Amino acid sequence: MSVNLVEFAVMRAALSILLVISIAVPAAGWGEKGHLMVNRLAIEAAASKLPEFMNASREHLTYNGFEPDRWEQEGRIQLNAGQAPEHFLDSELWGPIATIEANRYAFMEKLIERKVPLDDIGYLPYAIVENYGRLRSAFRQWRNAKTPDDRESARANAVFYAGLMGHYVGDGSQPLHNSIHYNGWSDRAPNPKNYTKDRGLHRRYESLYVNSNIDISAVRSKVQAPRRLDDVFTSIKQYLSQSFSEIEPLYEFEKSGEFKPESPRPKGSEFIQTQIGRAATMLANLWYTAWLESGEPIPSSSRE
Repeated sequence: MSVNLVEFAVMRAALSILLVISIAVPAAGWGEKGHLMVNRLAIEAAASKLPEFMNASREHLTYNGFEPDRWEQEGRIQLNAGQAPEHFLDSELWGPIATIEANRYAFMEKLIERKVPLDDIGYLPYAIVENYGRLRSAFRQWRNAKTPDDRESARANAVFYAGLMGHYVGDGSQPLHNSIHYNGWSDRAPNPKNYTKDRGLHRRYESLYVNSNIDISAVRSKVQAPRRLDDVFTSIKQYLSQSFSEIEPLYEFEKSGEFKPESPRPKGSEFIQTQIGRAATMLANLWYTAWLESGEPIPSSSRE
């Protein structure tokens, strides 16, 4: 797939500005309803395996699932210029997700070598794993707190980081957040199957359809009990790779009319329900793994 990186960067930057200044249009995965659903289902699934304060903070955890998108309502300020690429990974500009570098700055060095614009490709894997590290640290500080005030501060930090991480995990399950074809098929790539170039697809898929037709009760059965992840960053890459593999199936479903908010269809609803359920499962896995690792000795080198 051939992509003119400079021209594509200009196109994406222009669209990003339009999305940021248009407050009524959610700019990142799932819209408010979907993001809140991910976090709520994750704490439902994981509560019994986490410290009680996490379950007691269920509403705060859920609320923070949409927090990074609330920042965008502040306009095109330094915050949003810096955090906008955290929500996606245009993996075609890199190659197989499994081969991305172990940390953000090694990744950026390789992007410079390849002449890929640094603010264009996205840093979603690092937004997830870095917030995972913050959560694990907060859990560890809570366990080891020497005073009640310290423990309360660590508790508040853990709840914030856990909820915030949920946003990026939710973004990661949305196929359009893992591809250059994030809002209709890109003009910079071949389109032999004549997939839609509708620039309203992103909002229609993740917000309008979800708001109208996806109920939490239908997603709940898709969420699995949390399990410990053996290698956190590898698991994140596998998670994002699976989402990327669903790009063409999404466009095929769109072509057959599955994602019309006004006339929902079973296959389209099932497709989205499965993605949101997978996000909630992954988030519960990350919370649970962070909690377990926080009770173990700090490794000599980072496992994630």
